[in-house]
Amino acid sequence: MQMKKEDIVNSKKRMNRTKTGYFLLMLILVCLTWLSGAEPILFKNEAAADAQSLKNPGVIKNLEEAKAKLQAGVNSWNLELLRAGRDLFINCFVKEKPENAYLLYYVALADYRLATFYLSSNNKEEAEKYTVEAQKYLEKSMAADPSFGESYAFYAYLLGYEIALHPERAMNLGMASFEYFSKALEREPNNPRINLLKGTSLFYTPEAYGGGADNALEYLKKAVGLFEKEVVTDPLRPSWGKEEAYTFLGMAYGQKKEYEKAREMFRKALEINPDFGLAKTELAALDKKEPV
Repeated sequence: MQMKKEDIVNSKKRMNRTKTGYFLLMLILVCLTWLSGAEPILFKNEAAADAQSLKNPGVIKNLEEAKAKLQAGVNSWNLELLRAGRDLFINCFVKEKPENAYLLYYVALADYRLATFYLSSNNKEEAEKYTVEAQKYLEKSMAADPSFGESYAFYAYLLGYEIALHPERAMNLGMASFEYFSKALEREPNNPRINLLKGTSLFYTPEAYGGGADNALEYLKKAVGLFEKEVVTDPLRPSWGKEEAYTFLGMAYGQKKEYEKAREMFRKALEINPDFGLAKTELAALDKKEPV
């Protein structure tokens, strides 16, 4: 049956009203989200990560194993587990071509853990070796995905390790670290790990150079709040750091002699990860120094 001209016109009008109503509804939802203070999902600006984009599906299983191994090494501060975790990340990276920004980042994460282990053991030669290795992988990660802010934050943090190893270069390295942290926060201001790294960096930076507990608290508090809201469903995306954020927040409170707040943060860290050795050590030290 052929439609009359009048029916066609009316049909088009109804379709236009429907489209207009749809767009108005979406606009209202976005405005309400903005007014409520929540992050507008429609305009969310995050680095792209998708496990489905990997050419080798077996990488994800290996990646989860590598994450677990490295975390076990961090929990117990066990060198062999840290090395084993790194080897597994290297295996994931080698299997996936072309180079993936996230897999490059994970090798650098393992290198950072090893550099920290050796720096805390005063083995400067090994600490420098892993610091340099981590920086090389991060440079490749930044080139592979310039929108991924965590690589910039880690690079900034590791420049702090260079300062510890080469104090005579502190001025230039400090300026470079500030610039890379700025780039990281420009890309992903609401990334909890970026705020954790920034806060931790400030915690270890002398007050005379803009660091100290007071300055660190701003970023560590923000990191904790962001971790509480973070839900990571893509196995390719990083998800570490929540218990560390609470632990370093507790350390910052402890430095300010706000001991009850510090104790609360350490206990919260251990609720998240009962095996996290740093929180256990800090809580035991605080309980010895300031008994409940």
